[in-house]
Amino acid sequence: MKTRRRTKPTTKQKLTKSALADALGISRQALNVHLKLPDAPPIDRIDLWQVLLAERGRIGTAPEDLRRSIAKKRLEILGETEIKLARENQIEAGKYVLACDAIRQAGEAGGFFMGELERWARELPPVLAGLSAPEVAQILDVNIQRTRTELQKKLNTIGD
Repeated sequence: MKTRRRTKPTTKQKLTKSALADALGISRQALNVHLKLPDAPPIDRIDLWQVLLAERGRIGTAPEDLRRSIAKKRLEILGETEIKLARENQIEAGKYVLACDAIRQAGEAGGFFMGELERWARELPPVLAGLSAPEVAQILDVNIQRTRTELQKKLNTIGD
């Protein structure tokens, strides 16, 4: 009777850190950083490691189309940031004015003009009473010229 040699049942070989790092496409040092974390999966579960790295934002673990869309979005953001910085530099150099500042300054100039018209309506009738047409025209001309000069000064400050 022949005796059979007993062999150990074949067991799945445990994955090494180097083999896992190679399979994941990362360095052993990067793998060691993740292994130290409390939520690190077992070393022999490549599928869990792929999920973990994808959750942590490892670029290489995302599908190609997702990486392309992320890159495209990053380029858009960089382009917008570049435009914004250029605009801020132009504003700082005095070449551009913020719309809200221009609107406020134009509103102030308009308010001045409306105030002058109200002042005329209040002050001029008693002054002009009993004057001849040429005298009225002369007084109005002086007031119009003064208001025009002041308004022009205010309008010239828009954007400063």
